[in-house]
Amino acid sequence: MGNKHKPRHPKASGLQDECIRVPKVYDWVTDSLTVKKELRFTDEQLEDIKCALDDPSRRPLRIVVTTPTVPPLFPISGSDSSSLKDKHFFCEQVGDKRDVTVPISGEFVDAELVDLLFTANVIIKVVDRHGEVVTKIKTDVTALESFVLCYPDGTDLFCRVSKIFSKLSSGSLILNAPGPSRVKFEVTFCVDVQVEAEVKLEVLAKFCAPRGNDIEPIENPDGNCPPIEFPKQCPDIFPGKHCEAKAKGEASGETESDATEEGVAGILFDICPGGNLSNSKFEFTFDDRSREDGLKSFNFVATEFDPDTLELVEVKGGVKLLVSGEGKTDHGDELDFNLALLQSKYGDKFQVQLIKENSGRKVFDTGVVDVTEGAIVIDDSETADLSF
Repeated sequence: MGNKHKPRHPKASGLQDECIRVPKVYDWVTDSLTVKKELRFTDEQLEDIKCALDDPSRRPLRIVVTTPTVPPLFPISGSDSSSLKDKHFFCEQVGDKRDVTVPISGEFVDAELVDLLFTANVIIKVVDRHGEVVTKIKTDVTALESFVLCYPDGTDLFCRVSKIFSKLSSGSLILNAPGPSRVKFEVTFCVDVQVEAEVKLEVLAKFCAPRGNDIEPIENPDGNCPPIEFPKQCPDIFPGKHCEAKAKGEASGETESDATEEGVAGILFDICPGGNLSNSKFEFTFDDRSREDGLKSFNFVATEFDPDTLELVEVKGGVKLLVSGEGKTDHGDELDFNLALLQSKYGDKFQVQLIKENSGRKVFDTGVVDVTEGAIVIDDSETADLSF
Protein backbone atom coordinates (compact mmCIF):
# COMPACT_ATOMS: atom_id res chain seq x y z
CA MET A 1 0.00 0.00 0.00
CA GLY A 2 1.11 3.66 0.04
CA ASN A 3 1.59 6.02 -2.88
CA LYS A 4 0.60 4.38 -6.13
CA HIS A 5 1.53 5.98 -9.43
CA LYS A 6 -0.83 5.20 -12.29
CA PRO A 7 0.91 4.77 -15.66
CA ARG A 8 -0.29 6.97 -18.46
CA HIS A 9 -2.01 4.96 -21.14
CA PRO A 10 -0.52 5.27 -24.62
CA LYS A 11 -2.59 7.20 -27.12
CA ALA A 12 -4.81 5.11 -29.31
CA SER A 13 -4.06 5.22 -33.00
CA GLY A 14 -5.26 8.39 -34.69
CA LEU A 15 -5.84 10.37 -31.47
CA GLN A 16 -4.07 13.60 -30.57
CA ASP A 17 -4.21 16.33 -27.94
CA GLU A 18 -7.24 18.56 -28.36
CA CYS A 19 -8.40 21.85 -26.86
CA ILE A 20 -12.04 21.78 -25.74
CA ARG A 21 -14.40 24.51 -24.56
CA VAL A 22 -16.38 23.54 -21.45
CA PRO A 23 -18.17 25.18 -18.50
CA LYS A 24 -15.91 24.81 -15.46
CA VAL A 25 -17.55 24.55 -12.02
CA TYR A 26 -15.85 26.88 -9.52
CA ASP A 27 -18.24 26.13 -6.67
CA TRP A 28 -21.30 23.97 -6.09
CA VAL A 29 -23.53 24.29 -3.03
CA THR A 30 -26.83 22.65 -2.11
CA ASP A 31 -29.05 23.67 0.78
CA SER A 32 -32.60 23.42 2.10
CA LEU A 33 -34.43 26.56 3.25
CA THR A 34 -37.64 26.37 5.28
CA VAL A 35 -40.10 29.27 5.51
CA LYS A 36 -42.99 29.43 7.99
CA LYS A 37 -46.12 31.32 7.01
CA GLU A 38 -49.62 31.97 8.32
CA LEU A 39 -52.67 32.86 6.22
CA ARG A 40 -56.13 33.99 7.33
CA PHE A 41 -59.37 32.95 5.63
CA THR A 42 -61.76 35.73 4.64
CA ASP A 43 -65.31 35.86 6.02
CA GLU A 44 -66.65 34.56 2.68
CA GLN A 45 -64.23 31.64 2.74
CA LEU A 46 -65.16 30.79 6.34
CA GLU A 47 -68.81 30.77 5.30
CA ASP A 48 -68.02 28.32 2.45
CA ILE A 49 -66.23 26.07 4.93
CA LYS A 50 -69.18 26.22 7.34
CA CYS A 51 -71.64 25.29 4.60
CA ALA A 52 -69.51 22.28 3.61
CA LEU A 53 -69.28 21.15 7.24
CA ASP A 54 -73.04 21.39 7.60
CA ASP A 55 -73.36 18.65 4.95
CA PRO A 56 -72.47 15.29 6.60
CA SER A 57 -71.73 13.74 3.19
CA ARG A 58 -68.85 16.20 2.65
CA ARG A 59 -67.20 15.82 6.05
CA PRO A 60 -64.38 15.66 6.99
CA LEU A 61 -62.70 18.51 5.16
CA ARG A 62 -58.97 18.54 4.52
CA ILE A 63 -56.48 21.38 4.18
CA VAL A 64 -54.01 20.74 1.35
CA VAL A 65 -50.92 22.77 0.43
CA THR A 66 -50.02 22.58 -3.28
CA THR A 67 -46.49 23.55 -4.35
CA PRO A 68 -45.10 23.87 -7.90
CA THR A 69 -43.59 20.84 -9.60
CA VAL A 70 -39.95 21.47 -10.50
CA PRO A 71 -37.90 19.85 -13.30
CA PRO A 72 -35.11 17.34 -12.56
CA LEU A 73 -31.84 18.63 -11.10
CA PHE A 74 -29.83 17.83 -14.22
CA PRO A 75 -28.98 19.37 -16.56
CA ILE A 76 -28.14 22.70 -14.91
CA SER A 77 -27.90 24.59 -18.22
CA GLY A 78 -30.64 27.09 -18.89
CA SER A 79 -31.45 27.46 -15.22
CA ASP A 80 -30.77 31.18 -14.89
CA SER A 81 -33.47 33.16 -13.15
CA SER A 82 -34.55 35.11 -16.23
CA SER A 83 -35.72 31.91 -17.96
CA LEU A 84 -37.75 30.85 -14.91
CA LYS A 85 -39.56 34.08 -14.00
CA ASP A 86 -42.58 33.15 -16.10
CA LYS A 87 -43.05 29.95 -14.09
CA HIS A 88 -44.44 29.43 -10.62
CA PHE A 89 -41.04 29.54 -8.96
CA PHE A 90 -37.61 31.07 -9.55
CA CYS A 91 -34.43 32.19 -7.85
CA GLU A 92 -32.36 35.33 -8.38
CA GLN A 93 -29.41 37.20 -6.94
CA VAL A 94 -30.29 40.27 -4.87
CA GLY A 95 -27.70 43.04 -4.87
CA ASP A 96 -24.02 42.75 -5.70
CA LYS A 97 -21.59 40.19 -4.37
CA ARG A 98 -19.27 41.29 -1.51
CA ASP A 99 -15.70 40.23 -0.84
CA VAL A 100 -15.26 38.40 2.47
CA THR A 101 -12.53 36.46 4.29
CA VAL A 102 -13.58 33.13 5.82
CA PRO A 103 -11.81 30.39 7.83
CA ILE A 104 -11.33 27.14 5.87
CA SER A 105 -9.44 24.22 7.45
CA GLY A 106 -7.64 26.50 9.90
CA GLU A 107 -6.67 29.11 7.30
CA PHE A 108 -8.29 32.37 6.15
CA VAL A 109 -9.17 32.46 2.45
CA ASP A 110 -10.87 35.02 0.20
CA ALA A 111 -14.41 34.36 -0.99
CA GLU A 112 -17.56 36.20 -2.06
CA LEU A 113 -20.87 36.67 -0.21
CA VAL A 114 -24.12 36.82 -2.21
CA ASP A 115 -27.79 37.04 -1.26
CA LEU A 116 -30.18 34.79 -3.20
CA LEU A 117 -33.96 35.09 -3.24
CA PHE A 118 -36.09 31.98 -3.81
CA THR A 119 -39.79 32.46 -4.65
CA ALA A 120 -42.68 30.06 -5.26
CA ASN A 121 -46.41 30.31 -5.81
CA VAL A 122 -48.31 28.18 -3.29
CA ILE A 123 -52.01 27.29 -3.18
CA ILE A 124 -53.83 26.47 0.07
CA LYS A 125 -56.95 24.40 -0.64
CA VAL A 126 -59.77 23.18 1.56
CA VAL A 127 -61.29 20.06 -0.03
CA ASP A 128 -64.13 17.80 1.02
CA ARG A 129 -64.02 14.02 1.35
CA HIS A 130 -64.67 13.67 -2.40
CA GLY A 131 -61.75 15.95 -3.35
CA GLU A 132 -63.99 18.84 -4.41
CA VAL A 133 -62.48 22.25 -3.63
CA VAL A 134 -64.42 24.19 -1.02
CA THR A 135 -62.16 27.28 -1.08
CA LYS A 136 -58.55 28.15 -1.84
CA ILE A 137 -55.93 30.85 -1.28
CA LYS A 138 -53.10 31.70 -3.64
CA THR A 139 -49.96 33.21 -2.10
CA ASP A 140 -46.24 33.78 -2.71
CA VAL A 141 -43.61 32.27 -0.44
CA THR A 142 -40.07 33.67 -0.47
CA ALA A 143 -36.79 32.74 1.21
CA LEU A 144 -33.75 35.04 1.28
CA GLU A 145 -30.46 33.36 2.13
CA SER A 146 -26.80 34.40 2.07
CA PHE A 147 -24.19 32.10 0.50
CA VAL A 148 -20.40 32.21 0.83
CA LEU A 149 -19.07 31.10 -2.55
CA CYS A 150 -16.03 30.90 -4.72
CA TYR A 151 -17.41 33.53 -7.12
CA PRO A 152 -14.46 35.36 -8.72
CA ASP A 153 -14.83 38.01 -11.41
CA GLY A 154 -15.38 36.45 -14.80
CA THR A 155 -17.66 33.67 -13.52
CA ASP A 156 -21.45 33.33 -13.71
CA LEU A 157 -23.80 32.25 -10.93
CA PHE A 158 -26.60 29.77 -11.64
CA CYS A 159 -29.21 29.07 -9.00
CA ARG A 160 -32.22 26.82 -9.21
CA VAL A 161 -34.85 25.16 -7.08
CA SER A 162 -34.55 21.39 -7.27
CA LYS A 163 -37.60 20.58 -5.14
CA ILE A 164 -40.36 22.33 -3.18
CA PHE A 165 -42.40 20.61 -0.51
CA SER A 166 -44.60 21.73 2.35
CA LYS A 167 -46.30 20.57 5.53
CA LEU A 168 -48.98 21.97 7.78
CA SER A 169 -47.90 23.10 11.22
CA SER A 170 -51.14 21.72 12.71
CA GLY A 171 -53.59 19.01 11.75
CA SER A 172 -55.00 18.94 8.21
CA LEU A 173 -58.50 17.69 9.07
CA ILE A 174 -61.51 19.93 9.77
CA LEU A 175 -64.17 17.85 11.49
CA ASN A 176 -66.65 20.30 12.95
CA ALA A 177 -67.80 23.89 12.63
CA PRO A 178 -66.57 26.51 13.11
CA GLY A 179 -63.53 25.91 10.93
CA PRO A 180 -60.14 27.46 11.71
CA SER A 181 -59.84 31.13 10.84
CA ARG A 182 -56.18 30.77 9.87
CA VAL A 183 -53.76 28.14 8.67
CA LYS A 184 -50.06 27.80 9.51
CA PHE A 185 -47.73 25.93 7.17
CA GLU A 186 -44.08 25.48 6.23
CA VAL A 187 -42.53 25.47 2.75
CA THR A 188 -39.07 24.03 2.14
CA PHE A 189 -36.94 24.95 -0.87
CA CYS A 190 -34.27 22.46 -1.94
CA VAL A 191 -31.79 24.68 -3.76
CA ASP A 192 -28.80 24.12 -6.01
CA VAL A 193 -26.24 26.90 -6.57
CA GLN A 194 -23.36 26.66 -9.02
CA VAL A 195 -20.67 29.10 -10.07
CA GLU A 196 -19.37 28.48 -13.59
CA ALA A 197 -17.17 29.99 -16.26
CA GLU A 198 -16.65 28.93 -19.81
CA VAL A 199 -13.02 27.85 -20.17
CA LYS A 200 -10.86 26.11 -22.70
CA LEU A 201 -9.12 22.94 -21.51
CA GLU A 202 -6.48 20.74 -22.98
CA VAL A 203 -7.31 17.13 -22.30
CA LEU A 204 -6.41 15.96 -19.78
CA ALA A 205 -7.55 18.82 -17.54
CA LYS A 206 -5.08 21.52 -18.51
CA PHE A 207 -5.95 25.05 -19.59
CA CYS A 208 -5.02 25.70 -23.20
CA ALA A 209 -4.14 29.05 -24.73
CA PRO A 210 -5.64 30.39 -27.96
CA ARG A 211 -3.48 30.06 -31.05
CA GLY A 212 -1.92 33.07 -32.63
CA ASN A 213 -3.46 34.61 -35.73
CA ASP A 214 -0.75 33.23 -38.00
CA ILE A 215 -2.85 31.94 -40.90
CA GLU A 216 -3.21 34.44 -43.75
CA PRO A 217 -2.08 37.27 -41.46
CA ILE A 218 -3.61 40.70 -41.83
CA GLU A 219 -2.31 44.06 -40.76
CA ASN A 220 -1.92 44.25 -36.99
CA PRO A 221 -4.39 46.64 -35.33
CA ASP A 222 -3.13 49.56 -33.29
CA GLY A 223 -2.24 48.87 -29.67
CA ASN A 224 -1.74 45.58 -27.86
CA CYS A 225 -4.43 42.99 -27.27
CA PRO A 226 -5.04 42.11 -23.62
CA PRO A 227 -3.75 38.74 -22.39
CA ILE A 228 -6.16 35.84 -21.92
CA GLU A 229 -6.68 35.33 -18.18
CA PHE A 230 -8.92 32.70 -16.64
CA PRO A 231 -10.79 33.47 -13.39
CA LYS A 232 -8.87 32.87 -10.20
CA GLN A 233 -9.17 29.34 -8.78
CA CYS A 234 -10.52 28.58 -5.30
CA PRO A 235 -9.19 25.09 -4.43
CA ASP A 236 -9.55 25.73 -0.68
CA ILE A 237 -13.32 26.13 -1.10
CA PHE A 238 -14.23 23.89 -4.05
CA PRO A 239 -13.84 21.06 -4.84
CA GLY A 240 -11.88 20.80 -1.56
CA LYS A 241 -9.30 18.31 -0.41
CA HIS A 242 -9.76 14.72 -1.57
CA CYS A 243 -9.01 11.86 0.76
CA GLU A 244 -6.03 9.69 -0.13
CA ALA A 245 -7.36 6.73 1.85
CA LYS A 246 -10.57 5.26 3.21
CA ALA A 247 -11.29 3.18 6.28
CA LYS A 248 -14.38 1.38 7.50
CA GLY A 249 -15.20 -1.12 10.20
CA GLU A 250 -16.34 -1.97 13.68
CA ALA A 251 -13.90 -3.26 16.30
CA SER A 252 -13.49 -3.71 20.04
CA GLY A 253 -10.98 -4.98 22.58
CA GLU A 254 -9.78 -4.60 26.15
CA THR A 255 -7.56 -1.69 27.15
CA GLU A 256 -4.04 -2.49 28.37
CA SER A 257 -1.89 -1.15 31.21
CA ASP A 258 -0.99 2.04 29.31
CA ALA A 259 -4.68 3.14 29.23
CA THR A 260 -6.16 5.73 31.58
CA GLU A 261 -8.97 3.31 32.51
CA GLU A 262 -9.45 -0.46 32.44
CA GLY A 263 -12.35 -1.75 30.40
CA VAL A 264 -13.58 -2.64 26.91
CA ALA A 265 -13.24 -0.05 24.15
CA GLY A 266 -15.28 -0.22 20.97
CA ILE A 267 -15.23 1.85 17.77
CA LEU A 268 -17.56 2.21 14.78
CA PHE A 269 -16.10 4.23 11.91
CA ASP A 270 -16.44 5.12 8.24
CA ILE A 271 -13.63 7.49 7.23
CA CYS A 272 -13.82 9.34 3.90
CA PRO A 273 -16.86 7.64 2.33
CA GLY A 274 -17.01 8.69 -1.30
CA GLY A 275 -13.62 10.39 -0.87
CA ASN A 276 -15.08 13.17 1.30
CA LEU A 277 -13.80 13.51 4.87
CA SER A 278 -16.71 15.75 5.92
CA ASN A 279 -19.10 12.80 5.46
CA SER A 280 -17.09 10.60 7.83
CA LYS A 281 -18.48 8.88 10.92
CA PHE A 282 -16.71 7.88 14.14
CA GLU A 283 -18.36 6.61 17.31
CA PHE A 284 -16.51 5.40 20.42
CA THR A 285 -17.84 3.56 23.45
CA PHE A 286 -16.09 2.60 26.67
CA ASP A 287 -17.37 -0.02 29.11
CA ASP A 288 -15.63 0.49 32.47
CA ARG A 289 -14.76 -2.82 34.15
CA SER A 290 -12.97 -1.38 37.21
CA ARG A 291 -15.25 -0.57 40.15
CA GLU A 292 -12.51 0.73 42.45
CA ASP A 293 -12.90 4.35 41.36
CA GLY A 294 -16.54 4.12 40.30
CA LEU A 295 -17.96 3.22 36.90
CA LYS A 296 -16.92 5.64 34.15
CA SER A 297 -18.62 4.17 31.10
CA PHE A 298 -19.50 6.67 28.34
CA ASN A 299 -20.09 7.14 24.62
CA PHE A 300 -18.43 9.64 22.26
CA VAL A 301 -19.52 10.76 18.78
CA ALA A 302 -17.34 12.80 16.40
CA THR A 303 -18.95 15.95 15.02
CA GLU A 304 -16.09 17.37 12.92
CA PHE A 305 -12.96 16.03 11.21
CA ASP A 306 -9.78 18.04 10.52
CA PRO A 307 -8.61 17.36 6.92
CA ASP A 308 -5.07 18.53 7.72
CA THR A 309 -4.65 15.65 10.22
CA LEU A 310 -5.63 12.82 7.86
CA GLU A 311 -2.49 10.74 7.29
CA LEU A 312 -1.71 7.31 5.91
CA VAL A 313 1.49 5.62 7.10
CA GLU A 314 2.96 2.34 5.91
CA VAL A 315 4.15 0.09 8.74
CA LYS A 316 5.68 -3.35 8.82
CA GLY A 317 3.08 -5.83 7.73
CA GLY A 318 0.31 -3.30 7.14
CA VAL A 319 -0.84 0.30 7.04
CA LYS A 320 -1.93 2.88 9.65
CA LEU A 321 -4.46 5.71 9.27
CA LEU A 322 -4.47 8.77 11.57
CA VAL A 323 -7.16 11.45 11.86
CA SER A 324 -8.24 14.04 14.45
CA GLY A 325 -11.26 16.21 15.05
CA GLU A 326 -13.91 17.25 17.54
CA GLY A 327 -16.88 15.53 19.17
CA LYS A 328 -19.18 15.24 22.14
CA THR A 329 -19.82 12.65 24.85
CA ASP A 330 -23.26 11.50 25.93
CA HIS A 331 -22.67 13.57 29.09
CA GLY A 332 -22.43 16.75 26.96
CA ASP A 333 -18.62 17.20 27.20
CA GLU A 334 -17.08 18.67 24.04
CA LEU A 335 -13.63 17.18 23.41
CA ASP A 336 -10.99 16.90 20.70
CA PHE A 337 -10.04 13.41 19.58
CA ASN A 338 -7.14 11.55 17.99
CA LEU A 339 -7.93 8.26 16.22
CA ALA A 340 -5.30 5.77 15.05
CA LEU A 341 -6.31 2.68 13.02
CA LEU A 342 -3.90 -0.15 12.16
CA GLN A 343 -4.62 -2.93 9.69
CA SER A 344 -1.87 -5.54 9.82
CA LYS A 345 -1.28 -9.17 9.03
CA TYR A 346 -0.16 -9.47 12.65
CA GLY A 347 -3.54 -8.30 13.91
CA ASP A 348 -5.63 -5.12 13.82
CA LYS A 349 -5.15 -2.43 16.48
CA PHE A 350 -6.57 1.00 17.35
CA GLN A 351 -6.06 3.86 19.79
CA VAL A 352 -8.39 6.68 20.84
CA GLN A 353 -7.37 9.80 22.76
CA LEU A 354 -9.81 12.43 24.06
CA ILE A 355 -8.44 15.88 24.85
CA LYS A 356 -9.76 19.05 26.49
CA GLU A 357 -9.85 21.71 23.77
CA ASN A 358 -8.90 24.71 25.91
CA SER A 359 -6.18 23.21 28.08
CA GLY A 360 -4.91 20.47 25.79
CA ARG A 361 -5.09 18.05 28.73
CA LYS A 362 -5.59 14.40 27.80
CA VAL A 363 -8.69 13.20 29.69
CA PHE A 364 -8.88 9.69 28.25
CA ASP A 365 -6.56 7.33 26.38
CA THR A 366 -7.31 3.74 25.41
CA GLY A 367 -3.67 3.01 24.79
CA VAL A 368 -3.02 0.56 21.95
CA VAL A 369 -5.97 -1.86 21.84
CA ASP A 370 -5.69 -5.30 20.20
CA VAL A 371 -8.87 -5.99 18.22
CA THR A 372 -10.55 -9.14 19.53
CA GLU A 373 -13.91 -8.64 17.83
CA GLY A 374 -14.63 -7.04 14.45
CA ALA A 375 -12.14 -5.80 11.86
CA ILE A 376 -10.42 -2.69 10.51
CA VAL A 377 -10.28 -2.20 6.73
CA ILE A 378 -8.03 0.52 5.22
CA ASP A 379 -7.62 1.13 1.51
CA ASP A 380 -5.69 3.88 -0.29
CA SER A 381 -6.92 3.09 -3.80
CA GLU A 382 -9.10 5.73 -5.46
CA THR A 383 -11.71 3.13 -6.41
CA ALA A 384 -11.86 1.48 -3.00
CA ASP A 385 -15.10 -0.31 -2.18
CA LEU A 386 -15.21 -0.88 1.57
CA SER A 387 -18.83 -2.02 1.73
CA PHE A 388 -19.50 -5.12 3.82
